[in-house]
Amino acid sequence: MLDTTRLGSPASDMPFVAANAWIKAAMHCRFNIDPLFAEAGVNLGTNNVSVIRRQALTRLMQQCVNQATPHYHFPLVLGELFAFDHLPALETFLATSPTLRQALPALQWAGMTMPNMVLRVEESGAQSALLLDIDLHDNDPVVRGYFVESVLAAISKIVRLALGPTDLIHHIEVRHQPDALFMSHTSTLPAPIRTRQARDAAVFATRLLDMPLPGAAPGLHQRAQALLNQQLPVTGSALVGQIEHHFKQNPALLCQGIERMAERLDLHPRTLQRRLRDEGQAYTEIQAQCRLALAKAALQGPRCNIESLSTELGFADRHSFTRAFRRWTGLSPSAFRQSQGAPEQGDTP
Repeated sequence: MLDTTRLGSPASDMPFVAANAWIKAAMHCRFNIDPLFAEAGVNLGTNNVSVIRRQALTRLMQQCVNQATPHYHFPLVLGELFAFDHLPALETFLATSPTLRQALPALQWAGMTMPNMVLRVEESGAQSALLLDIDLHDNDPVVRGYFVESVLAAISKIVRLALGPTDLIHHIEVRHQPDALFMSHTSTLPAPIRTRQARDAAVFATRLLDMPLPGAAPGLHQRAQALLNQQLPVTGSALVGQIEHHFKQNPALLCQGIERMAERLDLHPRTLQRRLRDEGQAYTEIQAQCRLALAKAALQGPRCNIESLSTELGFADRHSFTRAFRRWTGLSPSAFRQSQGAPEQGDTP
């Protein structure tokens, strides 16, 4: 069984599920990764789950980039060669999904086994976005950009396999300024790159979510999902992760009761309450933490309206939201936004 606990200590080990992809990418780029693995404390082990010291991950990426330059850009090679070796049922689940929307649970499952990465879809009218967040020990912007490029390359490969050529991916946004070697290979990506943006995201037509996929195989899809449910059992940490995922994918659930969430998780409400209680968790606390996370993310954006945000997060009115936000952070929503350098939209504290 995979240990999917999110490890917070920079001195601790974390799952390194892509070790095979790193090895294959190094071979493709013509260098020996073994001494770099040894220096990074990578333990390949015998339980099919490799681990790496959290603080060593950024250095390992930088070393691999240096070894591959100037003939190869290691992040792109790594993304192209990535496969779910550690969880083959996940690849089957993706490949046989009837629609992209039905494949979205794979984002949460992938995050369970890669604690430093979060992927989520944000729907907004005709255009939606696949948002990427990478959490590194020291958050070096250059090395963080390498990880973003690797994930984008892996996503691009999946898009090519699932959809073939498509013009429904509008553009890709990245926070950093990629180097020239990466930019010279952007033709492999499904859409133009926009650099120095406020987020890392792939922006696409919302209708793409519900378009039938050519590889759809409902029977195989259901069997793959059943196998994943066995391989990633709903333990306390995984259960909380699934609840958080559903809140972030569909904030309207924040306004509804535990019964609707239980329905989403295919559980009886009493079963959901019992499992949370057994793990020392409370549904209302998870709900509050998600409200806070969504509120902070929205308030850092340039178009946030606090009145609308209050409604979206399930508060009776703006004043209720302001009281709760002040209780969580010690600041009013407007004061928090000012502290983050976000532009004001005419709201008062």
